[in-house]
Amino acid sequence: MINSGREWDWMDVWDNVNKPLYDKIKKVRKQSDLEAIEEILQQADAHDLREEVIRSVAREIEKGDEEMSIVDAYRHALNDWVK
Repeated sequence: MINSGREWDWMDVWDNVNKPLYDKIKKVRKQSDLEAIEEILQQADAHDLREEVIRSVAREIEKGDEEMSIVDAYRHALNDWVK
């Protein structure tokens, strides 16, 4: 993976969400999940949609869908934006 200087910056966006959501996203600690999310966001970058994808994931988490993993939420958001 190329170090773009932006790796893991997606976690910074979560500073502006409410505490329960922030706690949920901060629980993402498995390296494989972090790498998968960063790869998804690199794909979003290719379409200039990084922020939109991150915001879509925040909305999904606010809905409280416990069945969907955080990585799946990012995949779903990317697929919704890139059609």
